[in-house]
Amino acid sequence: MYDNILQYIDVGILVLNINEEQIAFQNKQALIIFEDTTDSMDYETLSTLLLQGMGKGLISDGFGKPQTLHYKNRLLGYTAYPISDVYIGILIRDITESARLESIAEAVNAMENITYIFSGLRHELGNPINSIKMTLSVLKKNLGRYSQTTVREYVDRTLAEISRVEYLLKSLKSFSMFENPIIQNVNLFEFMDLFQSLVVDDLEKNGIKINITLSPEAKWARADPRALQQVMLNLIANAADALESRDNPQIVISTVKKNGLFWIDVEDNGIGIPNEDQKNLFKPFYTTKPHGTGLGLAITRKMLTKMHSRIGIMSRKDVGTTVTISMPEGRGEDE
Repeated sequence: MYDNILQYIDVGILVLNINEEQIAFQNKQALIIFEDTTDSMDYETLSTLLLQGMGKGLISDGFGKPQTLHYKNRLLGYTAYPISDVYIGILIRDITESARLESIAEAVNAMENITYIFSGLRHELGNPINSIKMTLSVLKKNLGRYSQTTVREYVDRTLAEISRVEYLLKSLKSFSMFENPIIQNVNLFEFMDLFQSLVVDDLEKNGIKINITLSPEAKWARADPRALQQVMLNLIANAADALESRDNPQIVISTVKKNGLFWIDVEDNGIGIPNEDQKNLFKPFYTTKPHGTGLGLAITRKMLTKMHSRIGIMSRKDVGTTVTISMPEGRGEDE
């Protein structure tokens, strides 16, 4: 009975005997995945493909961790486990199609966020550019009268505005969600200030107030600022949708440090999420919105996982929703 179960399960199963360098067990799905019609796959080839970098022993950091393998124009996902002093078990699937759908999902989700990004950029680029123009015009007319100290103040003011423009232009590069995250120390005070400037104009046009309260202790976090920006955009977009036609719509973002982690709450007083829908929130393509794609939260959790962060959602129908992100603590330059 057990042999039949293992043979016909839709997961490829291999058991390798590393002492005798033999395949101890292989089920039919493994043969299908590797397109083997001889029922005699080669141990050396399989061990090279699947155990590469794990060494020849039964102690390795790679055991128990999901791995991927490009094989004959397909993408395979597998996990290897030591199951005795001699044997290594490997579970393997063909994930080509799911990876393709995931890539499409990420691209669609990025397009959804473009509205927020470019609306904010149009507004925010105009302000510093006008300020630079006015500052340089005044300086040009008064070069002969102003002292060196005053001239330096005008130049410093111009450089500060140029730095702001540079940041905004760099944010245009944040749509590539196919890269591995570059985790670094992020100053949440500076990040939230710049993030607010990107979304406040669009939110205010829809009558939504945004309030950001930052704990002095929660200043430095470990994250990829581009990915974190995408995460926050997803959450703000969801909150804005939930606030449509609500009285006194508002979004509150707050941070706190506890238990060695940084916590970010994004709270709205929107329509909330029914209990029966909450268990499906992170399923790709699941949505209750008339024009939604059901991709935002699935991709959000994926990006946070890559940054060693977590996400949780608490919601009450007709009361509102609070999304909580926990992140590793960072370290400032002065530390």
